[in-house]
Amino acid sequence: MKRKIAMLMSMVLLLSTLQMNFAFADSETDTNIDSETVSDTEAEKDAVDTENTNDEEISVEESKTMELSIEDAIKLATESSREMWKIDDALKELYDAKRDANKAKSLAEDSMSIPLDSPYSPGATDVKTLLAKNGYGIKFAELRTIEAEKNRDLLIVGIEIETKSLYYKVLAAEKTIEVNQGNLKKAEEQLRVINLKFNNGSATKAEVLNGQMAVQSAQTDLDSSKDDLEVAKLDLLNKLDLPFDTEIVLKDKELNYVPTVDVNLEDALEKAKTDRPEILTAQNDLELQKIETRVYKAYYTSNLRENKSAVEKLKDAELNVPQVYKNVDLDVRKSYLALVKAERALLNMDKTVELAKESSRINKLLYENGMVSSTDVIVADTNLAQAEIGRYQLLVSYNISKMMFDNSNLIGLK
Repeated sequence: MKRKIAMLMSMVLLLSTLQMNFAFADSETDTNIDSETVSDTEAEKDAVDTENTNDEEISVEESKTMELSIEDAIKLATESSREMWKIDDALKELYDAKRDANKAKSLAEDSMSIPLDSPYSPGATDVKTLLAKNGYGIKFAELRTIEAEKNRDLLIVGIEIETKSLYYKVLAAEKTIEVNQGNLKKAEEQLRVINLKFNNGSATKAEVLNGQMAVQSAQTDLDSSKDDLEVAKLDLLNKLDLPFDTEIVLKDKELNYVPTVDVNLEDALEKAKTDRPEILTAQNDLELQKIETRVYKAYYTSNLRENKSAVEKLKDAELNVPQVYKNVDLDVRKSYLALVKAERALLNMDKTVELAKESSRINKLLYENGMVSSTDVIVADTNLAQAEIGRYQLLVSYNISKMMFDNSNLIGLK
C-alpha cells in the first residue's frame, strides 16, 4: 500500500514538473512574441517621432517668416509689455490695500469708542489711527485705483502709438528702397544712352563720368536704404518681443491722408479736461490732502511744525489743480499746431513732387532734342527721387501727429 502511495506521489510530482515546463515554455514564447510586438511598436513610434520632429523643424523654419498687420503688431506689443504687467500687479495691491484700510478703519473706530477712564482704553490715539478713522486709507486706495486704471488706458494708447510709429517707419524704409531702385534703373539707362552717344561721338567723356557717378550715387543710396530697413525692422521686432531673425512681411502697406478740416480743437480741449490722467491725479491729491490736513490740524497744535507743514501742503495741492488744467490746455494746443504744421508740410511736398515729375519729363524731352546735357536729366531724376522719399516720410510724420492729437485727451507730447 505504501509503495502504491509512493508511486502515485512520484507520478503527481512528475506531471506537475511537466506542466510547469510547458507553462514556462509558453511564457517564453509569449515573451518573445510580446518583445517582437514591442520592438515593432517602438520602431513605429520612433518613425512617428522622427516625422513629428521633422514637421516641427519645418514649422520652425516657416515660423521665421510672419505676415504682420498693424492690429497683429499692436496685440503682440501689448501682450509683451512689462509695464502692463506692472500696472495689473499694482491694481491687485491696491485692491488688497483697500481691504486692509477697511479693517484699519474698523479697528480705529472700535478703539476710539472706548472711554478713556475704562481699564481697556488704549490711551492716547496717534495720528495714524485718526487718519484711518477718517477713511484716509480707504480713500487713498480708491483714488489710486482709479488713477491706475486710467494709466492702464494711457499705456494701451501709448503702446498703440509707438507700435504704429515703428510699423510706419518700416513702411517708409521699404518705400525708400523702392524709389531708390527706380532711380538706379533710370541712372543705368541714362548711362547706357550716354555711352551710345559717346561711341557715336555726340557725348563727351565728362558726360560719361557724370553718368557713372550718378549710377554709383544711386547704388550707394539704395544700399544705405536697405541698411535703414534692417534697423527699422529690428526696432519693430524688439517692440513686439520677437526673435531678431524673424522675417516680417507687412500686410498693411497703405498710409492714408485724412484732412484736418473737420478737427475741432475746442472739443479736444474739453475732452482732455475730463480724461487726462494729470488732472485726475491733481484732483485726487487735493482730496487726500484735505483729509490729511484736517487730521493734522486736529491732532497737532497750530504752533507745531507738523500742523504748519500740512497747511502748506494743502495750499500747494489747491494751487496745483488750476496749473495742471493750464498745462493740459497748452499741451493739447501744441498737439493741434503740430498736426497743422505736419499737414502743411505734406501738402507743400505734394506740390514739390508734382513739380519734380514735370521737371524730369521736360528735361528728358530737351535732352532727346539736344537742348540740355545729360547732367540736367540726372539732376532732375535725383530731385524727383528725393522728393518722393521726402513726401512719404512726411506722410508718416503726419499720421503720427494725427494719432497724437486724436489721443490728446489721454496722452501728451512729452
